[in-house]
Amino acid sequence: MKVGFIGAGKIGTGLGILLSHSSIKVSGYLSRSVNSSLNASSLTNSAAFSKYEDIINASDVIIISTKDDCIESIMEEILKHKSIINNKIFVHLSGSISIDVLKPLKEYGHTMVLHPVQTCPSIEAAVSLLPESYFTIEGDAIAANAGINIVKAIGAKPIVIDGVNKPLYHASCVTASNYLVTLIKSANEMLKASGFPIEKYPDLLLPLIRGTLKNIEENGCEASLSGPIARCDIDTIKRHVENIKDDEILKLYKAIGKATIKFFKNTGEQKIAELEEIFNE
Repeated sequence: MKVGFIGAGKIGTGLGILLSHSSIKVSGYLSRSVNSSLNASSLTNSAAFSKYEDIINASDVIIISTKDDCIESIMEEILKHKSIINNKIFVHLSGSISIDVLKPLKEYGHTMVLHPVQTCPSIEAAVSLLPESYFTIEGDAIAANAGINIVKAIGAKPIVIDGVNKPLYHASCVTASNYLVTLIKSANEMLKASGFPIEKYPDLLLPLIRGTLKNIEENGCEASLSGPIARCDIDTIKRHVENIKDDEILKLYKAIGKATIKFFKNTGEQKIAELEEIFNE
């Protein structure tokens, strides 16, 4: 199986590097940026293509590894080469966009969504993190089988899905990753405001975060909640609210507090009602 990439971003390049060390051949990269395709091809010992017909001819699987809003226009470019796209497998990597965006290509070949459930802010991060990640796979039988082989080739874990609400699925991933970064940034801002010397100890919260994730991994969310809401410690929550002076962080603190009660506590309890009142003020 030969895999070509249209788009030479962080995930596409990282995935190509991993595949180049497997039994699957990387045919090369086509990108609007010549420098990007040259860089990706040099890292994967593959070709840098300048024409759609060349990458299509050289590949059995064509992965569109661009920004989401480019997928449809790239598909339209591919459709200009109908004489050479029969039996090819066409893939996009977006978690939020349906496989239906590739529907016009199904007349000629096979289509698939191959979504890495991982955050990759750099090529290096992609190479490091993708092998320990899940990939969700959506597509017809031939495409899905190819997707499973690609995922297993880099040591990652495939999950075949069907009928999933993709925007809601992707919102879950964004909440777990992107919004976690925002939450930790907010916690660091509170440390700064408290007078704690965070510039000397910027990693203060990281062992706490790792410990929390370890608890969730081993015991699940339901058994991992600790702290003042778990204990119904009303006075502590009041002191928190009184001392958070940043309006946006206070709104975030209260919103997460209300969500914590919703998910983990019996709202019929008197103390919980008092906590809800604090968070609703």
